[in-house]
Amino acid sequence: MVSDTTMQGALLVGLHSTRQRPNEKGELHKKKKRVRRKKWAQMEQEAARRTCNSNGSNPSLPPLPMVSGDGGGSSGMETLFGHPYGALPFGNSWLEENRNDTRPNGLGRMRLLNDEQVLTVLSFCDGPALAQVVQTSRYLYVAGHHDELWRDLILRHCDTHNQPLTFVPNGKWKDSYCQQVHASAKITPHVPIPIKGVYSDTFYRSYLCRSFQLQPEWLEVETVTRIPYNSVTADEFVEQFERPNVPVVLAGATKSWPAIQQWSPDYLQTICGADTCFRATSGAAPLPASMTLNNYFTYCQSTVEEAPLYLFDRTFAQRCPQLLQDYFPALEKSCPMFGPNAKHGHDLFGLLGSGKRPDHRWIIMGPPRSGSAFHIDPNATHAWNAPIRGRKRWIFYPPGVNPPGVHPSPSGDDVAMPISIGEWFLTYWNDHVRARRHPDPKQRPLECTVSPGDILFVPHGWWHMVLNIDDESSTTNKEPSVALTQNYVSCTNLPNVLRFLQRRQDQISGCRDRAGESIPPEKLHDEFRSILQNKRPDLLEAAIPISERGWTCHAWNDDYYNDCTTTTDIETKDTTKHGNGDNLEGLPSKRIKTDTGSVVQRAKDDSTSAGFKGHQISYALHNTLKRELINIPVQTHEYYQIRSREQVDVYNLVDKEGCTITSMLGFGSPAAAIHSSCCRPHHGASTGMYH
Repeated sequence: MVSDTTMQGALLVGLHSTRQRPNEKGELHKKKKRVRRKKWAQMEQEAARRTCNSNGSNPSLPPLPMVSGDGGGSSGMETLFGHPYGALPFGNSWLEENRNDTRPNGLGRMRLLNDEQVLTVLSFCDGPALAQVVQTSRYLYVAGHHDELWRDLILRHCDTHNQPLTFVPNGKWKDSYCQQVHASAKITPHVPIPIKGVYSDTFYRSYLCRSFQLQPEWLEVETVTRIPYNSVTADEFVEQFERPNVPVVLAGATKSWPAIQQWSPDYLQTICGADTCFRATSGAAPLPASMTLNNYFTYCQSTVEEAPLYLFDRTFAQRCPQLLQDYFPALEKSCPMFGPNAKHGHDLFGLLGSGKRPDHRWIIMGPPRSGSAFHIDPNATHAWNAPIRGRKRWIFYPPGVNPPGVHPSPSGDDVAMPISIGEWFLTYWNDHVRARRHPDPKQRPLECTVSPGDILFVPHGWWHMVLNIDDESSTTNKEPSVALTQNYVSCTNLPNVLRFLQRRQDQISGCRDRAGESIPPEKLHDEFRSILQNKRPDLLEAAIPISERGWTCHAWNDDYYNDCTTTTDIETKDTTKHGNGDNLEGLPSKRIKTDTGSVVQRAKDDSTSAGFKGHQISYALHNTLKRELINIPVQTHEYYQIRSREQVDVYNLVDKEGCTITSMLGFGSPAAAIHSSCCRPHHGASTGMYH
């Protein structure tokens, strides 16, 4: 794509030319053709420059990362499979001898939008409408089969009807949607048709981020300390690792656990039962899914996604008590430093009681190449993580050192970052390699691979990313990875936890969605301090002076809050993305990036299934369409109503005759019609998404 100024200039020329009277021809017509050719040449030159500088149009693909461990030299990327619908990067369009009209002819008036905006418009369609749209042109066939569109449809359907998600074996999200909505019908599996002439970085980028082959160099570096689990006592562990706040791998600590020996997929399905559902979610999905283990294992074996659904369930011990018995007694024996009765005060939140405390224990499952994007664990807690099946690759950045591509806001409430792990590897790996050579060793990242039988200590305040790396190249037996994790408060991070609970109440997670059972965030500090006063006054007395002096971990500071003179100056936000209590293993519940499409993703993430098509459409289209359509008259259509930020409540997709979005497509056939119930905004709707 080209810049907004160039695009709007070309569009204005083309659109005004269509309004000339039929009798104004001859020299004037030739002049217009020359002007259009000149504008097209300028647009092509601009796009060619962008292609040379990156890999094509907006959004441009990242340059391929270096695969050499020392940052020198690069080799061609290998992918696991080809794009199922034949899409290629935008830069490939310049290799065609003849002009490619697949996109403008296939989109009609929607050619004014870039491909991210096209996908945003299609996201407002329901299933039948989207199935009709893909029949209208080759380009819309590819766009309308974007997997994430069908995934979001089925997630909203399951949420609205309170149904567990059923994934079709060896199928796609479209097949699963059809089976979910029409359970009694015989569904013919969808077979993708490769389309020639579709050049889109938007379509190809998602494919590339899910299909690139991991390079061996990305997994070779091991800089996290690794020691035999029985080489340190609990007291030595606290003094050597917890108090200095550095990660460590305790090798062999979990080899004797029954879970390591027994937790095969068949065993887990037998223990949990056929009807027990678990929660799975993704940073790219608008809603979580409820799935049985049988369905989730089917999903893991059938799909390859950029940001796959990740099973992250906090209630597994209540639903399947045997799972807890398969590891917890053994944990106390092999890792006394993580036992509830450790004298240094391990798991102090446990003093509040199992129902009142913030969420702290999770079972984690995910397909190969799934994992957690960069995050800091919630509530200033430490954590341990034990893989049961499959290896995990960890990348750590010290407190106060932001990983490449991760940009937290001054308050820490929001984080701008890539939506998927694959996107981070493709875009920022070279920066990460350079960070390894930082002159200050304390600023360098740490990396390690943790295997079943080991347990990893994750200190509080460290940024970390987790990638499941086993069975990546297998196409027949993609067993999911399985792991256990627990967050905790001990004497070593108690001062920061107390300060966090007192000063960052808007960022507390793990208790917001259990009203009436858990302690509300605004009361957690006082009740936690009160219970410590009664049961561990020695630890409280030592922690209070340190907490009052300030943070002992560079992950947090009070600069932003000190600049606010009153409490009303501080924005209150739902920050479940900061921790795995309310959402996922620190995986952001909202992806917030600077590009327009990502802002729309945030609006969709904020919405509920029932209200999304109505009051959110105005905000979404206000952000995605105004750049291309502002001040461009298109017959009688009211594509925009620009108002103040507080007053944007209607973004009219309906023309003055009441036609729906079909007219934008340039097709008049009923087969291309998109139901007005999906696209017509509700007038006077709330704009509470600006929070």
